[in-house]
Amino acid sequence: MYSLPTSCMILFFIFYRFHQILCASSEKEIGRCDALFQCGDVTAGFPFSGRNRPEVCGHPLLRLHCINNITSLIISNQEFYVLKINKTSNTLTLARPDLLGSFCSSTFTKVTLPTEIFELSPTYKSVNVFYLCDPFLSYPSSSKCPEIGPISLSEKPEYNNTCRESFTVNLPTSFLPEEKELNMTHLESALREGFEVKVNIDENACQECLSSHAFCGFDQTFPSGVKCGPLYPQDAEDIRRRCSASFSCGDQKDLMYPFWIPGREDCGHPDFKLECNASFAELTISSVKFRILEMNYSSRVIRLSRSDYISNICPLNPVSAPFEENVIPFAPDTEMLTIYYDCRTELTQSVSTYVGEISCHDDVRSYYVTRNLSSPLLSGVRGLINDFKGICRRNVSIPASRPALDKLERTPTPDNLKKALEEGFDLAFNEDCSLCMVSGGACGYTQISSRFVCYCDGWVHTNICDHLF
Repeated sequence: MYSLPTSCMILFFIFYRFHQILCASSEKEIGRCDALFQCGDVTAGFPFSGRNRPEVCGHPLLRLHCINNITSLIISNQEFYVLKINKTSNTLTLARPDLLGSFCSSTFTKVTLPTEIFELSPTYKSVNVFYLCDPFLSYPSSSKCPEIGPISLSEKPEYNNTCRESFTVNLPTSFLPEEKELNMTHLESALREGFEVKVNIDENACQECLSSHAFCGFDQTFPSGVKCGPLYPQDAEDIRRRCSASFSCGDQKDLMYPFWIPGREDCGHPDFKLECNASFAELTISSVKFRILEMNYSSRVIRLSRSDYISNICPLNPVSAPFEENVIPFAPDTEMLTIYYDCRTELTQSVSTYVGEISCHDDVRSYYVTRNLSSPLLSGVRGLINDFKGICRRNVSIPASRPALDKLERTPTPDNLKKALEEGFDLAFNEDCSLCMVSGGACGYTQISSRFVCYCDGWVHTNICDHLF
């Protein structure tokens, strides 16, 4: 048997080595700006952020997202797919997902790239797309869409007086609009291949940061300047104390994981950053804003609603937003309400309790479906719903509460549809976070491995605090 002093020395050595291992693991888990963003075939470092690169490590306009191995970027509230990043030339190849299918069925929206950071490459040009044009006039380089009539492409703003709407697309300089009829196949092919922009960032300032063994990041306010910071953030105990405290945003109090605001990046999921206004709190998911209606950890209630559908069942250019259910799942009574807009047919009579009609414009019809599209209850109208996909200009799926949808099915009125959208939908609590909090920890997120972590008295654990020490 060991003597007492020898035993103590051995125990001290074991504890010391184990403490070193945990500290090293904790240090790596907290997150570093020398980590790379990876998604599918896209890899990026400075000046980008996203996934395992904390937001502070990149420019505020260059936060990358990854869904289904597709990299995207939100610019001026418009989602762009990032097809390629060329670090050598500091260029991006971007494509608008809303323009990747049939051009006539696309969502026509005006988007302006911020000139302080993006510059269209010399091999590309901006081309005007004019639509809702006078059908009694002829236009060069034009084609006719079934729903909106003639459209015309021009590099000059020459049809502003005879066409009610226009927007721009970026095309290769080699793309020459035909003098007579526009070749839609060539146009759609060029849009799918995307366009190239140069990212204007002061790389020299970043090199000075790296030479001093610091990380290179940005101020998260405008104008955004390059800044240096310590390579490693604060230790886990500092983060635990910060993430244990709740925060307020707009009209919401006692907010915690997965939500966060600047200064609490380690305390929330990257996709759940809040924007705090005087009277409400919002977050943006895939360019769509959601408003927090209620957040109560005691009663385990999280209720959100889509901001663009508050007091408006016919917003301009609505799109679907895939929700990160692996972060916060839908509550059991949340289902998807699907609205089909601008349809080329009129139902002569009610065909189902689950299908209703709304009028957004005098001359077109729109319809909604009150059940998940995969529901067996829709088997009797499956053919009609499939037809909607072809005869309606766009469709949008929106989470809503089952009780509100039941009321809409019983009394299908515009007011009940409006209430179902305004009342929002419920989310279930993140199970990992619930277990972490019960064990005495604070919920957070590690950027280095892109996953949930539990901060526990100076240590970082993957789920709960085990109270070993």
